Amino acid sequence: MNELPLETPKPATLLFVDDEPNILKSLQRLFRSADYIIYTAESGVTGLEILKQQAIDVIISDMRMPQMNGAEFLALAANQCPETIRILLTGYADIESTIAAVNKGKIYSYLNKPWEDNELKIQIANAVEQKKLREERQQLFEIINAQNAQLKDFNARLEEKVEQRTAQLKLTLSQLDNANKSLGKQYTETVIAFAKIIEMRPGIKSGRSKYIAEKAVLVARELGVDAEEKKSILYAGMLIQIGKMSLPDSLLNEPMLSLSSIYKHSYFKHAVEGEALLKGLAQLKRASILIRHQYERYDGEGFPDGLTKQNIPLGSRILRVIADYLSYIEGVMTGEAMSVSDALSRLMVGKANYYDPDVVDIFIKVLKDTSTEIELPAVEKSWKTSCVVAEPDIAVARPVFEIPWRQLEAGMEVESVYFENKPYVRNCIVNEKMIQAIDALRENTGKSPTVKIRLGAK
Repeated sequence: MNELPLETPKPATLLFVDDEPNILKSLQRLFRSADYIIYTAESGVTGLEILKQQAIDVIISDMRMPQMNGAEFLALAANQCPETIRILLTGYADIESTIAAVNKGKIYSYLNKPWEDNELKIQIANAVEQKKLREERQQLFEIINAQNAQLKDFNARLEEKVEQRTAQLKLTLSQLDNANKSLGKQYTETVIAFAKIIEMRPGIKSGRSKYIAEKAVLVARELGVDAEEKKSILYAGMLIQIGKMSLPDSLLNEPMLSLSSIYKHSYFKHAVEGEALLKGLAQLKRASILIRHQYERYDGEGFPDGLTKQNIPLGSRILRVIADYLSYIEGVMTGEAMSVSDALSRLMVGKANYYDPDVVDIFIKVLKDTSTEIELPAVEKSWKTSCVVAEPDIAVARPVFEIPWRQLEAGMEVESVYFENKPYVRNCIVNEKMIQAIDALRENTGKSPTVKIRLGAK
C-alpha cells in the first residue's frame, strides 16, 4: 500500500509592531533565517490594517508608541483577531501599563526591553506551539461536542448512557492514539489537553489532574524513579479521572466517606474502567496499571486486588497519597474543606494503613521545599497597594506549604506567588483585590500560579 505524502507544515506568521524602524529592522534580521513569515508595522493603526488582510499567528508589540500604545493596540487586536497569540515588549517603568495590557489585551507573555535574543526566540517559538495546541484542542472539542449532541437524542436507562459515554471515550482515545503516531514529541501535550476535556464533564473537578500529576512527578523524582516510569506516572496523574466519565452525578457529588459500602465499591470501580479504556494504547499501558491500583491500601485492605506494601506499584502509592490530600483540602472526602495542616495530619494518621510511609514523608518534604530567596525587580512594588507586608522575623519562623491557587483566600499569609517561575509577590497578607488580580493574570495567560503560604495564617 502506498503511503500518502506528508503535508509540509505551513510557516508561522509573525507581526512586529514598533514605531522605531531600526528596531523593526533588528527584529527582521533576528528572525530572517527562521521558518517564519514576517510582517512589520510602525503604528497600531497600520498593524490593525495588516490584521484585516493577513492571517497572523503571533503579534509582538512595543508598549510605548505615539497615538496608540501597545496596550490599546493589543486590546483592539484581541477583539479583531482573538485567535492570535499576543506578546508585549515593555520596560520595567511600564509595569502598570503592562498589567493593563494583560487585562485588556489578553497577552500571552511579555518581555522587558532591551530583550535578550535567545529569550525572545524561545518565547515566540513557545507562542507558536501554544497556538498549534489550541487549534488541535479545538478540533478535539468539535468532535466531543458533535458526539454529545448525538447523546441528547437518547432517553434510555442509565446503563445505556454509561455505555454511550464509554463508546465515545474509546472512539476519542482511538483518534488520539492515531494522531499521536504523527505528533511524536507532542504526545504529552496532547494527553494534557485530553485531561482538560475529561474535566469538562460536570462533577469532575477542573485542574485536579494537573495538580496530582505535577506533584506525583516531583515525589517520584525524590524517590529516584527512572525517566520512563516518571512519564507513566505523569500520564496516570493526568488521566486518573478518566473512569469517572461513566459515573452517575449522584456518586460524583457525594462525599466519599458518606457513601455506603455498595456505593463506595461502585465509585472505586472507575479505577478499573479507567484501566480498561487505556490499556490498549501502547504508550499508556503502564499508566493504565497505575490508575487501576490507585485505591489499593498499604495494609492490603484496598481495591481492587488487595495488594500490600511493595506489591502495589510505586506510582499508584504516590497517586493515592496526593489524590487523598487534595480530596481532604477540597472537601471531596468528608464534605467539608480542610486546612493544609489538617489534611497533612490525616495523611500522617493513615501511614502504614492507607499510605506508604516513605511516600507520605517525601510528599510532605516536596510541599515544604522552598526555593532560594531571589531579589525581586520593580514588579514587587506594584503589589504594595494590594497586600499587607508580613513581619519578616515572624514569617520566617513558620513552615511553608504549596497550595492550589484556587484555595487562596483573603487573610492568608503568602510566602510567594509565581507565574511561570517569575515572582509577582512575596511575604504579605493577601486581600480580595490581590486575589482578583492574580485570577485575571491566570485567565489571560492561561497559566496557573504557584502559591506558597505559611502555616499559622488563615
